Amino acid sequence: MESWSGGYVDRRIPWPTSPDVRIFDLALQLEPGMPRHPYHPPFSFALAKSHGEGNYANGVSTAMETFSMGAHVGSHVDALGHVSFEGEGYGGITMADHQTPTGGLDALSALDVPPLIGPGHLLDAEKLLGRQLTPADGIGPPELEQWFADKTEPGPGSVFLLRTGWLRHWPDSDAYIALQTGLPGLTRDGAEWLSSRGIIAAGSDTMNFEHKPEPAVVALSVHVHFLVEKGIYIMESLNLDTLAAHGVTDFTFVALPLRIKGGTGSPLRPIAIAAQP
Repeated sequence: MESWSGGYVDRRIPWPTSPDVRIFDLALQLEPGMPRHPYHPPFSFALAKSHGEGNYANGVSTAMETFSMGAHVGSHVDALGHVSFEGEGYGGITMADHQTPTGGLDALSALDVPPLIGPGHLLDAEKLLGRQLTPADGIGPPELEQWFADKTEPGPGSVFLLRTGWLRHWPDSDAYIALQTGLPGLTRDGAEWLSSRGIIAAGSDTMNFEHKPEPAVVALSVHVHFLVEKGIYIMESLNLDTLAAHGVTDFTFVALPLRIKGGTGSPLRPIAIAAQP
C-alpha cells in the first residue's frame, strides 16, 4: 500500500522485531479471484454497509463487510476429518456416522484442531536442488536426509514446512492449482520419514501438499498417511518465500485455527519467530 496524491499515509504497524527475534508472516492475502481448488467455494467479499449508510450521532459513520469462503481457500489447515480412507477417519472413526449436511463433522473437525505451536523446520527445495522445481520433483527420504544432514532435524512436537517455490505461479490460478500439470511436493515415503520423527503438523506453499507428478495422480496418499493414519495436521498455501529469502530454516512456529464447529478445515494466520542472525 502506497501513499496517494490525496495525502493518504500508510500507518500499518510493521511486524515486531527486537535485538533477539524476527517475526515472519506466512499467510497469503485473502481477496476475490484468488486461486482455489474447484472443489472449494471461492473467497467473496462486499461491503454490507458503506460509510454514509451506517450513521451515528455527531457525524460518526461506520462501514462493515460480509465475506464467505471455503475453509480450504488460501492459507489453511486441514482438520483430521477432512480425509477418510475406506470410510474411516483417524482412530478408526466411521465418518458417515459423524457428519450431517448442516452440522458438518461432530468428530475430527476444525473445532478439535489445537493451536499449532512448536519448533519449526523449513526445507527450501529450490535451494536444495539448485533450480526451480517441476512436477517431476518429489521430496522423499533422500532429499530430507540431505537437507537435514547439517541442520536441526524435525523431532517430537515439531512442524515441518516445505518450500517448493510454486508460489511463483500464484498470479496464474490454473498454473498454481496445477490440475493440468501436476506439482512438486512431499512423497508418501517422505511423509513416513517425517511421521516417524513425531512431527505434529506439516505444510507447504502449494495448494495440494503432496507430490503429484502428473495430473492423473489423485490418490492423496500423503493426506491419508498424515490425517487418517497418524493424526498429523496438514497446512497448505503458506507464504514461505520471505522466510527462505532470509535464510531462516529453524524457528518457533505459531498458527491458530478458527474454532469452526463442524468444519473440515480452517483459515490460518501462521507466523514464524526466528532468532536474529
